[in-house]
Amino acid sequence: MKQLLFIILLSFKINTYSQSTQTSLNKKNPDFHSSKLVSETVTNRTFYNRSGTIERTKEITSYNTQNNVIAELRYDEDNNLKQRLTRIYDSTGTLCLARKLENWHRYLGHSIETAIYTYDSKGFLTNASDKNQKGQNFRSTKFINNDKGDPIEIINFNGKEIIGKEKNEYDYDKNKVITKYFNKNDELVSSQTSIIDSSKMNPNDIVNEHGDIIKSDNYEKEISYDKFGNWIKEKYSVIRDGKLTKQSETSRTIKYLK
Repeated sequence: MKQLLFIILLSFKINTYSQSTQTSLNKKNPDFHSSKLVSETVTNRTFYNRSGTIERTKEITSYNTQNNVIAELRYDEDNNLKQRLTRIYDSTGTLCLARKLENWHRYLGHSIETAIYTYDSKGFLTNASDKNQKGQNFRSTKFINNDKGDPIEIINFNGKEIIGKEKNEYDYDKNKVITKYFNKNDELVSSQTSIIDSSKMNPNDIVNEHGDIIKSDNYEKEISYDKFGNWIKEKYSVIRDGKLTKQSETSRTIKYLK
């Protein structure tokens, strides 16, 4: 399996970029169905929170000639820039070698984090190292992978001190992985069973002609596509207490390379 940075770096709903089993699986770039080259997208999202509040965001994303993200700008509903993420790839444009994440916070001000990613000869991620804006290494992660490139052990460090581990047991026939979490003393804290490849549907899922799940046991989606088969509108609703509740609406403008 190809390695992995794309899901890690797309996690914009959080401000930390900790490495984990769940960010390492499902390496396929989910942005486009078509191989037609894209230069930029503008995405507007509206979130309907359980509290009754509404949150709106805008993202402007630029892509390289492999349709991999090279820059993301995220704005709040007042059009204030809140986050900027930039990435550097290898000569093939597929493996992300480094990234810089900038945050603008109302009270904390402007902050910068950078990361360097190291791969083995098979293109599997083996190490991620994070630095703050003073250039100090505050977090690093070591990956030990199986022959498919999936991590069987992930070790997180604060400086040189181990702060935790994840160990994984895969059942590819059943599309499941058991992840066990250990603390810095190598004591088992918890475990969970997860899906390895989320693109493989459950028997009850309903899939449209583009291969996207539009109805599952937990949610429903209404999706519109452009002439190239890439989504441009999406309405996402969750099933809660037996009722369908609208959770978000998203629209996207795609600028293609000629």
